[in-house]
Amino acid sequence: MYNKIYIIGPVGSGKTTLARFLSNKYHIDYYELDKVVFDDDNGNVKRTDEEISKIFNDLIRKKKWIIEDVGRKSFIDGIKNADIVYYLNLSSFEIYKRCISRWFKQKTGKEKYNYKPTIKSLFQMLGWARKNTKEKEKKMNRIIDNSKEYKVLSLKEINMLENIKD
Repeated sequence: MYNKIYIIGPVGSGKTTLARFLSNKYHIDYYELDKVVFDDDNGNVKRTDEEISKIFNDLIRKKKWIIEDVGRKSFIDGIKNADIVYYLNLSSFEIYKRCISRWFKQKTGKEKYNYKPTIKSLFQMLGWARKNTKEKEKKMNRIIDNSKEYKVLSLKEINMLENIKD
């Protein structure tokens, strides 16, 4: 069993869902790095670099954690400290489909959101998805070069992992 798990993938790839699942299965707290970068309690305002660094470094000093993120360069120490890194490798089509579905769920109140679901936010999310697709190779190289162990998961493997019972 792993005590420090880092999950990386583009917006809409299922990072939070997988983090929640693993958190419940292994009784390890999970952390969304978006919530480290942005202060949800104060209008989703971006924290200062110093605040982000302090919160993140306190987090990775813990004995057990599950972290999920899009793979920001600034959090490379999380990759270095993780026992395993999972990269969620979904097709661009699947990511775009999930972004649109998420937006509709948020717009209709069926899913919680961190920022108001507007047309502008939908296009912003799709832009992030496109950017992440373009940066996939760079992110994979960071993972390969800095992790102790990593696994690239397809949609099928993610679904299988979530269905494994102890």
